Amino acid sequence: MHLRMFLIHIWVACIAGAVVIAGLAMGYVTLWTFIWGAAIGLALGIPAALLNWVYLRPNRSRQIGWTWPIANKIRAASKQHPSTR
Repeated sequence: MHLRMFLIHIWVACIAGAVVIAGLAMGYVTLWTFIWGAAIGLALGIPAALLNWVYLRPNRSRQIGWTWPIANKIRAASKQHPSTR
């Protein structure tokens, strides 16, 4: 559970930060830049972090019942990775 929470925080912060930096670089210096950054960070960061966790912990994700088609594809990709041989 701790790895999942760590990955969620890292992914959300990185995506939100990139969106805010891009918005500020384009000259959008308003509160809405930060609100959009937070919303996009949450919308993209949480699914990305959970799929990253499935890649890192394929057996545990299967044990708790994550049997979505995309999770199965990621598990298959993690088995083909050279570091797991």
